[in-house]
Amino acid sequence: MRLKQSHKRILITIAALLLAVAVVTYLLFRQPKEQPHSHFSHSLTGIDISAYTGRVDFEQMAKDSVHFVYMRATMGSNRVDKRMAENYQTVRKKTNLPVGFYHFLHFDGDGAQQADHFYQTIKDKFYDMMPVVDVEDWSNPTNKTTAQRVKVVEDFIHRFESLTHNKVMIYTNIDGYKKYISGRFPDNPLWICDLQPTCRQPHLFWQYRQDEHFPWAKGDVDLNTFSGTPAELAFLTAMPQSMNPNLIQQKSLNILCDTMEGLNLYFPQYNRIDLVCGTMPSPDDDKVVFCAEAAFTGKELTQFSHTNIAGNHVSGGIYYKGYTCKENTGGFVWYEGLVQFPTTQLEHELKEAANHGGMGFGQVCIIHKGKRMPLWRQNDNYYRALCLKTGTLFIADSREKIPYKEFVNRLQSLGVDEALYLDMGIGWNHSWFRDNHNQVQEIFPHTHDYTTNWIVFRKE
Repeated sequence: MRLKQSHKRILITIAALLLAVAVVTYLLFRQPKEQPHSHFSHSLTGIDISAYTGRVDFEQMAKDSVHFVYMRATMGSNRVDKRMAENYQTVRKKTNLPVGFYHFLHFDGDGAQQADHFYQTIKDKFYDMMPVVDVEDWSNPTNKTTAQRVKVVEDFIHRFESLTHNKVMIYTNIDGYKKYISGRFPDNPLWICDLQPTCRQPHLFWQYRQDEHFPWAKGDVDLNTFSGTPAELAFLTAMPQSMNPNLIQQKSLNILCDTMEGLNLYFPQYNRIDLVCGTMPSPDDDKVVFCAEAAFTGKELTQFSHTNIAGNHVSGGIYYKGYTCKENTGGFVWYEGLVQFPTTQLEHELKEAANHGGMGFGQVCIIHKGKRMPLWRQNDNYYRALCLKTGTLFIADSREKIPYKEFVNRLQSLGVDEALYLDMGIGWNHSWFRDNHNQVQEIFPHTHDYTTNWIVFRKE
């Protein structure tokens, strides 16, 4: 029987469609799919890797807009990832990226013993990302109750945090979160795996893709993003993580950070402090590690004048007259490594600083010799103070708007010996620091049209 002409056309069309599908299928599956260079779905993307990933060309990876690397260190009570040592050495040698370690938790093992194993494996390594425990059912035995599994997680976290005095971040998927984590570990940051995405839980990191392929990795790579800003990621990776102080000293650090009493604490690693006036230091000056507004400003002038800075001050070893400011109840002076927070004879100390090529300025004294001074104001705001505790100088920022009294209470809870107010307010609170990977990170990035002076920590 002969086919009708219309039937022939239909068959030809179907055959063409089948051929097209076959060609497309071949092109898609003839080799592993590769992500295009630097085209991640999220700007602050990092990877997590293990022995399953195989060899990684970390130098090429770092050029592909990767921002951080987590690597598996240990599994269970006695196993070590067979590629961890090589991965650690190579990523430190070939890149300047933040590095972190994670432990894959076995539900049929003792949680405390696993924490000991993880700690012993990474304690002599420098890592600048929070340690992580991986909690999931995959490859774990099924003969344990939920309560038994939760107990293993609890024992691991308690033991590791007692050993390191660091918080442990918890990695899990949506199912693991619901069964083992939800409502149980409010103080431990969450790293959630959710590929849909349907993630509603507050989280610090989010694994949004799995089993991706790249030219710089032999095997599968998981993609994660940090749920914050570049400055917040830089702050997180500048918090002291490694427990070996010798390793921290060996690494050329610009700044260390910490979070205590609801405050962000910045510890510049400096050998010189100055008061820069007129023009904010340029981020191109790679000797600057921290820069923030210092003394009050008077009127908004069209042209800078030292007389428009609150109180007499010393900049670059030169003494300048400022305007009389009744709010100034103390000051800060630095020269030749000497740190002082005078509340009397400030004028004498300023001239001494000038004689020795130092710096100094006046401001509101918050705490002096461990005792709080009379409260200066009451309103809610973001507050900042230059602090001294047991000989260590640091800057404390409130993480949210709080009453001034509450800010003072938090400083006292920190046990600071000295605290001096640093100028704040929209625009005046603009500041920046250079992270340990030599990238400039802004704090309160909006700049006022007229700010006048900055306390500057330098490494020279």
